[in-house]
Parts: sequence; C-alpha cells; structure tokens
Amino acid sequence: MNFTTKKLAATAILLSSISAFSAEPISVTTKSGVTATLYGFASLNAAYEDSKSNNGNFANFVAVSDLTNKNDGGWHFTPNLTRIGLNLSSGSDSTFFKANGKIEVDFYGGGSGNAPVPRLRHGYGEISFGNSGFSILGGQTWDLISPLVTPTLNAGVLNNSGDAGLRRAQLRLTEKIPVAGGSLDIAAAVVRTIGENQPYNTSSASETGVDANIPTFQGRIGISVPLWVENKKFGLGVSGHYGQEEIDLDDTGRTKDIPTWSVNVDLTLPIVSAVTLLGEWFIGANLDTYAAGIGRGFVSDKENPKSVKSIGAVGGWVALQTKFIQELAFNVGAGFDKLDRDDIKKVGGREQNLSIFANTTYNLTSAFSLGFEYLHVQTDYRTANTVKEAYLNRYQLSATYGF
Repeated sequence: MNFTTKKLAATAILLSSISAFSAEPISVTTKSGVTATLYGFASLNAAYEDSKSNNGNFANFVAVSDLTNKNDGGWHFTPNLTRIGLNLSSGSDSTFFKANGKIEVDFYGGGSGNAPVPRLRHGYGEISFGNSGFSILGGQTWDLISPLVTPTLNAGVLNNSGDAGLRRAQLRLTEKIPVAGGSLDIAAAVVRTIGENQPYNTSSASETGVDANIPTFQGRIGISVPLWVENKKFGLGVSGHYGQEEIDLDDTGRTKDIPTWSVNVDLTLPIVSAVTLLGEWFIGANLDTYAAGIGRGFVSDKENPKSVKSIGAVGGWVALQTKFIQELAFNVGAGFDKLDRDDIKKVGGREQNLSIFANTTYNLTSAFSLGFEYLHVQTDYRTANTVKEAYLNRYQLSATYGF
C-alpha cells in the first residue's frame, strides 16, 4: 500500500472498533472542481475509573496520586472523540498528475467540559505521478513510524503503553512498487520536531524542537501482499526516525543537543477471514512527543544536574481483531512501555506501563453502534531504591453515530 492507503487502513481499524457503520458518503464539488466528501461521527464516551488516570477522557497511564490515594475513582463523560473530515479529490487532474487531500478535526484541543475546542488531526495535500507509484505529500498527517492503530474504544489507544507515533507537519515522498498482487512501499519524510518548553532557561521563547539545527527525518519500508486469506493482505514494515532537541542549559548561550530516535516494526497477519493479528514493537530514546516512553523524553544527567540526557525506551503491543458477523466485533490486546532504569534511577518517576484491554461493538443500525471496553493499566513508579505499582481498572461505554 502507499502511505495514504496504509493510514486509511489503520484509521479503519480504529473506526471498526468504535463503530462498524457504513453510512453513504456525502460529496460536494467546489468552484475549482475539487470534490469534497464529508465523513465523520458523533460520539459519546462514558467511562468509570476506579483510580485516577493521567487524563480520564483518554487514559494512558495511572496517575502518581494513586500511590497515596488509592481507589480514588470517578466518572468521565465526553463527546470529544466526535470527528468531522473531508476527503478531497480533484476533478481537474491531468492525465499524469493526480491530486488528493484530507482535512479532519476532532475536539481534543482543550476547552471546558461542555465547550471542547476543535483540534486538527489531518490537513494535507498529496500529488501522485501517473502510474509511476511515486507521490509527494505536504501537510500534517500520521507519522511514518509505527503506522498501525490499536483497536481500542479508549481515545488514547495504547499510546505510552506500546503504541508509538502521532501526527505532525511533514513533507513526505513515497514510492509504491507492485509486488505479487500487493506492493512494496518505500517512504521518507522530513517532519517538524515537536519539543518542550526550555527546562533551564525559562526566559527563552523558543521550545527545544524549534531550536534544533536540523529537522527530524523519518523513513519506512513495508510490504503488503495477499497470503492464504481471501481479500486480506499480510503486512510487514520496518521504520525509524532521527532528530534532535536543543536544550538551553542557562541564559549565557550554553546549549546541548540531545537526540530523539527510534527503530520500529509493524505486523498485520490475517489468520482466517474473521481474525487478524496486529502488532508493533519499538526501541528508541526521547520519545515523549511520539506518545511513547510513558510521556518522558529527557532528564538531568546523573553526573551533571545542569546537563540533560535522553531517556531510552522499549515497548510494543499485540491485538486480535475478530468479526464473525457483520454487526458484532471483538478486540483483545495488550501493550507495554519500559524506560531504561539507569536513565531515571536518580530522578525516579514513571518507569514501566502495562495495559490490557478487551472490547466489543454492536451495530444497531448501519450508522449507529454501541460499544463496551474493559481496560486494566499498571504503572510502575521508581524512587531511589524501590518500585511501587499503581493500578487502574476502566469500564467504558460508547455510543457512536456515523455519517
């Protein structure tokens, strides 16, 4: 698959666990001849947690407060997962150039509990060159690395618990080569380095990613071919990234560049027509802005508190996706993130995160579905000499109307 097909397939995996609706697309044509096809869904998610998570509307790890205030549960009701998107295609394409694009928002951009703010998920244009398999994309969309999406109802998927990768601005080149009824995809991208506020020179207006002397580079090689299951393809990919963040050590101009990098593997394995195995694995460092490393990127160096170092991390996830009848789907899976203990031994904090989930969705109509999910999370917190475990059980109901 090319990158667009791959990411649309990954999004379809998530949507199938939220709702397997098949509403007819709604299209309009602009003055310039571009066809805009409207899609999306309205959603309510209601979850009870028996302990505090980092964010009740999309739980990723157990809050540190659980160590001293266990079983401090609560309810979370949110429409923020509601999503609106436009798929764009040009009716004025030449015989050689073909253009497409996407604009998509949800409502996780902040705001109050009853006035959420829109958040841009995707906003890009892409042009392909005849039958060459070559395309160029510019805008914001998914990272190249770890392209699959865990099939959870929880909007946080398994980010910071094995599922690395988010979305960011990028310029991407993709070559799709036909192979054995499928394709070999080779892609490379230059992407924005998303950093943090300067930790030492608080008067600096620049964040650590903007200050870096180089952008971040990403790449992926993947194959997608049919095997023994009709109408489904086996997929295997290897991806990675490298970038830097520049840390201002003080206000005298002393700086230090710290790396952000990863190596990733993704697998899609259809077992029978109704059962598919999905999974990803990664290793890297300074991965907080890639929704990995349990949200931790760098710390003060042990030998020099005025210096910093990247935190090493490893993680992955696996899931079984099943759908034996059209109206009913089941998903079960688990994931983990683990930090390099030597990197955080002195400062302590989150060291390991483990998540286990199971969910089901049922379509009452072609557009409306109900779902239920159980999620268990264990987050290990390290102090100088000990490790303490914090636990969370989350029970979530979802109601989704797709269009």
